[in-house]
Amino acid sequence: MAQEGAVAVVDVSQLEDPKALADAIASALGSTGFLFIRGHGMEEQAKEMFRLSERFFKEESAEEKKRCAYDNNRGYTYVSQEQLDPDHPAPDLKEGFNTGFIERGNPSKPTHPLPALLAEHAGALSEFQHSCFEFCQRLMRAFAVALELPVDFFSSRHHEGPDSTSILRFLHYPAIPPGAKVANIRAGAHSDFGSCTLLFQRPEGGDGLEILPPGEPLEGGRWKPTGMVPDAVLVNIGDALELWSGARFKSTLHRVVLPSPIPPEGIPERFSMAWFFQPTSSASLKTCVDVTSISEYDLERMEKKGVKPGADITAGQHLQARLDSVYKLAKAAA
Repeated sequence: MAQEGAVAVVDVSQLEDPKALADAIASALGSTGFLFIRGHGMEEQAKEMFRLSERFFKEESAEEKKRCAYDNNRGYTYVSQEQLDPDHPAPDLKEGFNTGFIERGNPSKPTHPLPALLAEHAGALSEFQHSCFEFCQRLMRAFAVALELPVDFFSSRHHEGPDSTSILRFLHYPAIPPGAKVANIRAGAHSDFGSCTLLFQRPEGGDGLEILPPGEPLEGGRWKPTGMVPDAVLVNIGDALELWSGARFKSTLHRVVLPSPIPPEGIPERFSMAWFFQPTSSASLKTCVDVTSISEYDLERMEKKGVKPGADITAGQHLQARLDSVYKLAKAAA
């Protein structure tokens, strides 16, 4: 296993067996909670999605974006609409579009309004969503094996369909012009809410993602850059899987920052894409290992996020509570 910055790198192209995959990924995801994965098989699809994402943010009309404005964790979010870090007073300097489930077929059938430009490519979007889903199910089977659970323990608690809460999100961080007076946070410190996240990045404007490695003090700890690995997908554990696993797999705080001071030439725009893999809403997130094995540090870290090990909360209840906190904070700061 190689290392890129604070995050390990592994090639999974030959690791179809859940046990072999678990052996390759469990250590990194149990320590930093982040892992670059090469050989995932979605490289060409990701390039196509990046071209579509850039066109959407730059060419789609304001009317279409407004028509498909954010609702129920789907649709367009404008710059400064979100505030991921409750301790950071400024909203996030990014815009996004959340795409929910699109039924595969000819024609493909979205389950919520899509702007005209994205609707033209609903088929490609649905195929990319399905690829992300299938790859995450591979990871779920490996996680179950690593915890000595039935191989389908986690995968059976996820599904594709109109009522799925998994989201494909296009993100655009606008360029920062020379001399701009802005906070140095593009996306505030947060952990992800679901089982795991697949983050696709482009090298251009891609710097700035940092993690707070477990073991660092929650206040005043040393943040570390993740680095960048061409054609790799960056996988990170979310709160749901951390709860299930009793923190055997870590849902690590991360953020996107700007250099301080802003360099004379300014900062280029940044594009990324995230697949947020969510459990079935009715699935219980009750910890499936002995909660007494969780360290005091992990308990403190989880409770600070409002996550309580051992609680019999459903995935849907957990997700809604976290989403409510993000958008209420941003509205209050506006």
